Order: sequence, then structure tokens, then C-alpha cells
Amino acid sequence: MTGFFVLSGFVLTHAYRKHDFMDRGCIYKFYIKRFFKIYPVYILATISFSILYSPASTTLAEWFRIIFNDIFLTQAFFEHMFGLGLNGGTWALSVEMFLYFLFPFLLVISNKSSKILWVSFILCSIVTINANFDRGAYIYANPVMRIADFTAGIGFYFIKDKPFFSKNSVHILSIVLLLISWAFLGNRKYMGGHVIFVFMFGTWITCVYHSKSLFYNNKPMIHLGTISYSFYLWQFMAIKIGLSLASYGIIISCTVAFIANYLLSVLSYYYIEEPIRLIAINKLRSPSSLSANTI
Repeated sequence: MTGFFVLSGFVLTHAYRKHDFMDRGCIYKFYIKRFFKIYPVYILATISFSILYSPASTTLAEWFRIIFNDIFLTQAFFEHMFGLGLNGGTWALSVEMFLYFLFPFLLVISNKSSKILWVSFILCSIVTINANFDRGAYIYANPVMRIADFTAGIGFYFIKDKPFFSKNSVHILSIVLLLISWAFLGNRKYMGGHVIFVFMFGTWITCVYHSKSLFYNNKPMIHLGTISYSFYLWQFMAIKIGLSLASYGIIISCTVAFIANYLLSVLSYYYIEEPIRLIAINKLRSPSSLSANTI
């Protein structure tokens, strides 16, 4: 998830780097497009999961809390929400919507300068130190703590053109160091090596930006990237389907779960996510509107 939030900051900066967020209309259009990109599939997956798989032991008070927080995507702010409904999986979207809210202001405040990377380094260091002395699991899912990852992604975008990142040796080294970091720090407390992971992911993502490798640039990989948001959301339904077949063995269980997840994701993307996104774009289209390709 750390890599995801760094990537999110990087990609959004690439998409909106030329837009003037001093213009309130531009901010408004950004928010509307982000909402219609994220919310429809999210709410459908949440309702579907709740109907099919919510525990019978869920109390009326818990249901009220689930519904209220799910509607406003605020579950990540409250630690004890994670065990209720689908909240254990949608905390990341709660964080993402918070970061989307901040993005226009971060881009303006940064003055589109790589100096924001230094701010991110300080924030990541603060998070890392506290994660080693506090409840790492709560820090891991707290939206405020993920500002550091997101700003790192913004900062890395503004230094992406350094020749350093286009070298194959740096690309390979970033992957090796990520694996080594994971081997030595991955099993520690959540966020225990956060500052290291953020900057390793940032380096790798920036190298991938320049890479012409067929590993990244092929139709299957691009297709999976296209449906990745829906794939993430429907995985919780697919996992439940797979678990119901656990008696048939792990290979059959995992295979069926993956196929179910893939099919749900394809249907979700092409019949819900993309059509609604295009409707939102058409509604907002004007001479000063953002391009459909920036989403």
C-alpha cells in the first residue's frame, strides 16, 4: 500500500501538472471527476459484500456506524472500524479520497517544485520513528500518516527527468534494494521502515516511468492496470468465494477466486466505472475543462 500511495501522488501530478488549481473551477472539476471515478464502484461493491457476507452478529449500532462511515468514506480515520463490514479492505480508498482532497492544495503549496520531497522525507521520518514505539497497525491505515507517501510521489515526479532514473542499472538496483528492504524490515511492525520503503518505491516508480521494457509495456499488463481499481474492490468478494471452496484444495480455491475477481472486475470496469466516468466528463466539458485522458 505504501507503493500505491506514492504511485498515486506521482500519477496525479503527471496528469494535472499543467492545471491551475488557483482557479476554484478547476478544483471543483477535479473533485467531481475523482468522485465519479471512485465512488460508484466502491458503493456497489460495499453494498454487495454487506448483503452477502456481513456477519449475523453485527448489531444495529454497528450497522449504523458502518453505513454512516461507508457513505462518507471516513472509515480509515477510526481504528475500530476495520473489523466491521468491508472496512478492513476499503480503508485504502478512505485514505485515497482524503489525499485527493488535499492534492490541489499540495500542488499549489509546492509551487511544482521538487523541494516537496524534503518535506516528505521529514514526514516519513516522523512516521517511522513513531511506528516503532506506537501502534503501527493504526498508523498504517491513518490517512494523515499517508500524506508523507503521497507528497513523496509528487516530489519524485518533479525530479523524474534527472538522467539518474533512466539508467537500467539504477532500475535494477531499486528493485534489488526493495526486495532486501522487504526481507529485513517487512516482518517488523507496520511502518517500522517506512521512510526507506517510501523512497525505494519512489525511485522504482520513477525508473518505471522511463522504462521501455516489455515487462511493463505490453497489452496484458496495460489491461490489468486499466481494471486494477475494480480488481482491488472486488477481491474481497472473490476471496470469500475462494474460501467457500477451500475443501477442494488451495489450487482450485485460489484459481476460482482469481477468475471470479477478474470477471467481476472486467464487468465492473466496462459497465460501471468507465461509463460513469465518461458521463461525468461530458457533463463538465467546456473549453476550460480537463481532458478525459487526465483521469
